[in-house]
Amino acid sequence: MEKIVLFFFKEQGQSGNDYGLKDEDFVLIIMTDFQKEMITKYGKDKICIDGTHGLNSYDFNLYSVLVVDEHKNGIPVAFCFSNKSSEDVFRIYFSAIKNAVGIIETTTFMTDDAPAFYNAWSYVMGTVKNVLLCAWHVTRNWHQNLNKIKNPEKRKIVNKALKAVKEEL
Repeated sequence: MEKIVLFFFKEQGQSGNDYGLKDEDFVLIIMTDFQKEMITKYGKDKICIDGTHGLNSYDFNLYSVLVVDEHKNGIPVAFCFSNKSSEDVFRIYFSAIKNAVGIIETTTFMTDDAPAFYNAWSYVMGTVKNVLLCAWHVTRNWHQNLNKIKNPEKRKIVNKALKAVKEEL
């Protein structure tokens, strides 16, 4: 049976002043021994952060740290459940990882469009050479900005060029 390690738990109603949290904030951070091994083995190359919002009626979010193995498969290596999405929570999250496995000096950090993820990571683990947006967020931002091009023909040409760039990568 895989041993689950509880890194950090702050329940709602509990004082969170020591961590910059409010009494109503909830934070649960977990990692298994296998996940510790995987972040130690693969974390030097690439760290990916993914946030899943609106998991239940309590507005809890799931934040996952993932690494990529030699077969280009994503492996989740830590989970954080919280009703708060802030740099404070992410600092607690990444500090828990650091306390478990030490500093992760990764080459690439991939995240969504929230600067709080990278700000917290660089505060806890240090700066990273390459910071990337995940493909989904790049595509979403392109489409949002394509709509700013008034001329439909020009918008079509730019969209085609952006698709070509994405396929090259």
